[in-house]
Amino acid sequence: MTASQGSRQIALVGCDEAQQATWGNRLRLMGCEPASFDTSADFLLAVTGGSQFGLLLIMLKDEGAWPILTAMCKALRIPICLVASASQRELLIEVLSAAGNDSPGANIDFAVLPIDDFELELRVRESLRRNETLLHPQSVSAFFGDYQFLGSRRVVIHKGTEIRLKPREFELALLLFRNAGRLLERDWLLASLWVDARIERKSRVLDCCVANIRRKLSLHKESGFDLHSVYGRGYELRHLPTTSLGDDDAHAHHRDDMNGHPGMNASGFPDTSNEPVWIGETARARA
Repeated sequence: MTASQGSRQIALVGCDEAQQATWGNRLRLMGCEPASFDTSADFLLAVTGGSQFGLLLIMLKDEGAWPILTAMCKALRIPICLVASASQRELLIEVLSAAGNDSPGANIDFAVLPIDDFELELRVRESLRRNETLLHPQSVSAFFGDYQFLGSRRVVIHKGTEIRLKPREFELALLLFRNAGRLLERDWLLASLWVDARIERKSRVLDCCVANIRRKLSLHKESGFDLHSVYGRGYELRHLPTTSLGDDDAHAHHRDDMNGHPGMNASGFPDTSNEPVWIGETARARA
């Protein structure tokens, strides 16, 4: 198996039959290949045998394998998406605290049941994308209309002007653009972008970050992208189609046609987010 193939294989550990069927089907629609394991020991055996995985999607259980499991994933740069029930809050906090998030490729995201298809897909895509950015930052280059994101420099180029963003501003802006038209809940944004800090929901740190992005990138109607806040819930970047194409727009449109879709980076690794190529794959799979 090549590295690129391994990056698209997702390990499902400790899931019941219904979860294996439902989540496995969703992952296939995303262009990923699920591989199910009954226990962490089975997964570790496969990894030590040479199997490669882009993500570990695991149900939280009170077992003694967590130190070994997280250490192995850190060493191999495999991000973890941990799914727990509401009654497992204390165990979840314990596991996350013990695992830490201090190594590249060792990020741990988590979700609490019930989890719908949209949330599952968003978490998987962002975990894969974040890991790819950490491992190969120079390969991340994405276009959205007049906006070009350069991951290696944390720079956004807008109509020929370079705009430098702080690391979390860059991650948040890229997340919003990749999910334009979707409402991103503030709890999820806080948990995803401030994983190493204890940020309370009422904190204004996210709102300040959003305000900086809106100002620096001029996200208003005239730019074609308008950043909206939805009171008590989160933020949504809305794409407003322009009535006519100028020279820059025509160039961007031609560039998108050449690249296949606006989110394909130079390395050929699809950006793991809600972009046209994924929508197309989903539509074909359902046909």
